[in-house]
Amino acid sequence: MCESFATFMRPNRLPVLFFTATVLIMVGSVLWLLWESHASSFKADVAQMKHSLSSGKPKAYTAMPQTSAEAGTDPNSAPANPAASPTIAMLNVPGSMPNEALLTFRTPEALAAFRERAAALGLEVLGYDNKLRTARVRFRDTAALERDLNAHAADYAYVGPNLITRIPGLPTPPSVTDTSNAGGSVPFRSQGLDAIGAGGDHTGWGKGVTVAVVDSGISNHPSLANTQITHYDLVKDGSAFNGHGTAMASLIAGNDSTVNGVSPAAKLLDFRVADTNGESNTALVSSAIIQATDLGARVINISLGATGDSPVLDEAVRYAQSRNVVVVAAAGNEQQTSLSMPAGIPGVLSVGAVDANGTQAYFSNSGAGLVLVAPGVGIVSGYADDKFVIGSGTSQATAITSGVVAYLLGRGYYGPNIIPLLTRTAEPLQAPATAVGAGLIQLPK
Repeated sequence: MCESFATFMRPNRLPVLFFTATVLIMVGSVLWLLWESHASSFKADVAQMKHSLSSGKPKAYTAMPQTSAEAGTDPNSAPANPAASPTIAMLNVPGSMPNEALLTFRTPEALAAFRERAAALGLEVLGYDNKLRTARVRFRDTAALERDLNAHAADYAYVGPNLITRIPGLPTPPSVTDTSNAGGSVPFRSQGLDAIGAGGDHTGWGKGVTVAVVDSGISNHPSLANTQITHYDLVKDGSAFNGHGTAMASLIAGNDSTVNGVSPAAKLLDFRVADTNGESNTALVSSAIIQATDLGARVINISLGATGDSPVLDEAVRYAQSRNVVVVAAAGNEQQTSLSMPAGIPGVLSVGAVDANGTQAYFSNSGAGLVLVAPGVGIVSGYADDKFVIGSGTSQATAITSGVVAYLLGRGYYGPNIIPLLTRTAEPLQAPATAVGAGLIQLPK
């Protein structure tokens, strides 16, 4: 029977071989076509990168790898889709550092490799952050970046401008941009703490809580004589400190008869990111957020902002939020109908300002996502050179709010529950939510 079977199969072997060969050729052809299609697409992407950098025309590429809060954000983690093309944004846009770019890579190893070859390309690495996998570079022209993108496109996740971040100034009243702004200008001439239910003795408030002040640096001041402050200068330009950072610190943790901070027992991490003129950039602010988080800050006060968004700043904020840090940021003083960044990033406790009558301050930005408002007109604070000053801004409102957050954390409240708590207990105001959020912050009893 076996012999008979073998004899039966032998005459049909040749057609079977032909059929098998045909199938293999067809499969190979399909795979070759798929490979050619992918290669053509990749070449086109690289060509478009070159065009985007030189022409300034942005390309809508696959978004920069982002890590969701649900996934436990970690800047060290690899992107979910390593084959995705990088995001390319136009460089040298208004409001950005001239001839600077932020380059985010898919892995720390890719960042390290770029740093080794950057000088040979004629690119100056001004700074880098391993956790954000980002380098801040200065270029003479875009040709060097184009060459590196052509050679190492798969290493890149994002190329974009380094946006200028500023301590907000005050426009001249009345409002000229946000016509719905109520124009509040009545000063508190204090810290406004009675208006938020935080008057009286603050001894011990904020004990055990560390607050990072990402600003222009904190100088020695009588109101901060008993405050534990650790200093980190990321600017390192040797210039005199702008007094804004000292003012914010005094409102958060000051302990003086003239300036009564909300949480005088809190410890402060002083991250100087702004120069004498109050200017910074998203690279420094983002790095400060990462470092503050790793050093144990539970609150990060950012009383400055940029007019545009940056994926690098977004990722730094998500990193802090994933570790239950409360990021508190100023809405901005530009009379705009949108919030400054990072105040406009989801999950940030964004703060606008009101005057002593509870009216939206004439300078305070409005916008979707505004969480609440706090006293911000005619606020007494410390300043450089041992001075006490009266100032106005969403900066002051933000610092007062950070002091309240530190107090609540010191009482045992859980970081992610702070925003829901404060929006629930805020005093409602006669204004749209875009102007005043949930209302005037109140100290929960």
